[in-house]
Amino acid sequence: MNFSLIKEKISPKFLFIISALFIGFFCFCATSIIPPLQSPDEVQHLRRAYFLSQGHILLTAPPHEASGGDIDSGLDDYLAHFFTFAAHQERKVTEGDSRFELTTPWSNQQHFAVAQGTGYYFPLIYTPQAIGLLAGHASHLSIDRSYRLARVLATLTATAVTVAAFAIYSPNVLVLALVVLPMSLFQSASASLDGLATAFTLLALSTFCQIVRLQTRAPLYLFYLLSIAVTLVATSRLHAFPLLLLPFAAWYYTRQKTMLWQAVFCSVFTVGWTLLAMKINVFSLTPNASASGKFKDIIVHPFHFLHLVGSTLLNQDKQEFYITSFIGNLGWLDTPLPARFYHAMLVLLCVITVLSIKWDKPLAMLKASGLLLFAGCASFLLIFIALYAAWTAPDSPVIEGIQGRYFLVPALFLAYSLGRFEITGKNLCAFSVFVLTFLFSVHSVIPILLTRYYIGS
Repeated sequence: MNFSLIKEKISPKFLFIISALFIGFFCFCATSIIPPLQSPDEVQHLRRAYFLSQGHILLTAPPHEASGGDIDSGLDDYLAHFFTFAAHQERKVTEGDSRFELTTPWSNQQHFAVAQGTGYYFPLIYTPQAIGLLAGHASHLSIDRSYRLARVLATLTATAVTVAAFAIYSPNVLVLALVVLPMSLFQSASASLDGLATAFTLLALSTFCQIVRLQTRAPLYLFYLLSIAVTLVATSRLHAFPLLLLPFAAWYYTRQKTMLWQAVFCSVFTVGWTLLAMKINVFSLTPNASASGKFKDIIVHPFHFLHLVGSTLLNQDKQEFYITSFIGNLGWLDTPLPARFYHAMLVLLCVITVLSIKWDKPLAMLKASGLLLFAGCASFLLIFIALYAAWTAPDSPVIEGIQGRYFLVPALFLAYSLGRFEITGKNLCAFSVFVLTFLFSVHSVIPILLTRYYIGS
């Protein structure tokens, strides 16, 4: 088939930007459907965003408390109220919830609250949520309106960053398919960290791949975008540390001293922040459960750790949970989709993966694909390292605390390694399957959300 006319009318960049806008529009609409604070750990993330809005970068830890900070008591009551939905599928939005939303004011009185699990994160990535909370408070909006402003700003920012990523480089259709998984859509419609972290991961990977394509012709702004995106994600996601390889690889391809200095800065800042967070934050009050001690155990007893990883991956319950929570177990992991949905989605992902593979790559892109494959595998392993250190009891036979949505970062590494999108028959077929996947995902998610939160059983 002759695609010259299609190439003249439609560009890969156009298809990807339009797709990102449609995805962002759905997520924006979903913010009006999903009740507040229904994303896993969103309560803790919103506390961290509030601390940033008050100018606090570091957490504090009073005696006999895990790390956290001072929070408006009215906001904390609001968080506690909507946390009652977690793990209670019978709990629906009631008229009382609506009255609570409208009548709960900022108290302007603060008390200490723990922000469990967020001490590792450099909080700059929470800027949209912090701006929403700060602007709402300063404008005398209710807590609910301030929260909803924070959530919308996070969603719109993630959409804008995703559009920028696809405007720089059009990867392949598998990347789009991963972004429209129900879990990805649900997280992007929350005030949690995931939507922004995913968007900046896309920006880092797209910028890197475009630098590899252009090499010495790469404009300077791409180096700065790559450094900013890598730093934001790597300081907020331990398993995104392999992103630190990308600035060094970009220097290798371009030989720009500016890129080398930026690569060094990204690594020093990220490692320095992580070590500081491990030292000053109290993540658990359980004896013998310090994160630093767990990391030492991995180094001293690597085969024991690898045995734990193997036992975890071979555990049938864990396998099922990882698949469902990667594709979509909504709410506080208490709202699964029908079993047939997961089977169908796995088939669609496999079809898109096969159609997205680009075999005839230039040598530079082939080397870059190898690096991305390595980074994806390293990211996968780091998930187990991080959760072993943070959440697993010393005598546990498996590694606890891992959710399937954590595997999105290594999946994006692997997806980008397949090659870029070009207007060919195979790629257009893959894009058609993606459109079907997106419609299938949206069509399945909406009734599940309405039934879970509004329609009585």
